[in-house]
Amino acid sequence: MELSERIGMLRRQAGMTVEELAERSGVAKGTLNKIIGGVTKNPTVSVAGDIARALGVGLEELLGREGTAAPVLSREAAGLARDFDGLDDHGRRVVRSVMGEEKRRMAALAEPDKRPVKVIPLFGNAFAAGRGDPDFGNPWEDYEVPADSGADFAVRINGNSMEPWLPDGSIALAVKRAPRDGEVAALLLDGEFLCKQVCQDFVGNLYLFALNRARKDADMTVPRDADRSLTCFGTILMERVALPTDV
Repeated sequence: MELSERIGMLRRQAGMTVEELAERSGVAKGTLNKIIGGVTKNPTVSVAGDIARALGVGLEELLGREGTAAPVLSREAAGLARDFDGLDDHGRRVVRSVMGEEKRRMAALAEPDKRPVKVIPLFGNAFAAGRGDPDFGNPWEDYEVPADSGADFAVRINGNSMEPWLPDGSIALAVKRAPRDGEVAALLLDGEFLCKQVCQDFVGNLYLFALNRARKDADMTVPRDADRSLTCFGTILMERVALPTDV
């Protein structure tokens, strides 16, 4: 039995539509249709694994390799799996977050012309994980995102103080909303653009934290009565990260 036939059989047994399978697996519907239609006969192990988990079966069963000794994972993938098992809960959440973002990025690249999009402003080299020099001469460019995205604008990250959640050179989506404690904000402080995790105490002092605690030297404090210019552009759309305890 071909892979496409096994997926169809298991999907019907589970009473699941193709749309539901795509949603539960996280595999783009276009990619899934190519596999089901037999166009893609050998999907990556990662994609096949996501489909198998959504269908409630093992990867070996989905690929029709039960009872064989052939390895499913590459040596590199097996090594990464062992490393993952050795991480604590925080480390596993970080890896899952990064993997989720990469899967969405790859899905978007696989079908760039079929997804409806909208255009939002992308602030070029302005926002930094450390400190950024503003460029008011050419502050933004057009940037395409999925039409159903809630993002109002995007910022390009510069520096490593927000890694691994916001890697150097990555683009972060944001909404025009004031951040809550623990969220990451896009800020303009004394003419310098920043992306920092924010927290305000009961008297109004503002604390700006680097998510990468190896770079806590990039933390900043803005006292309530300080004579400083502060503007908040919005809140970065990302997984919520616990506030640091090593302050």
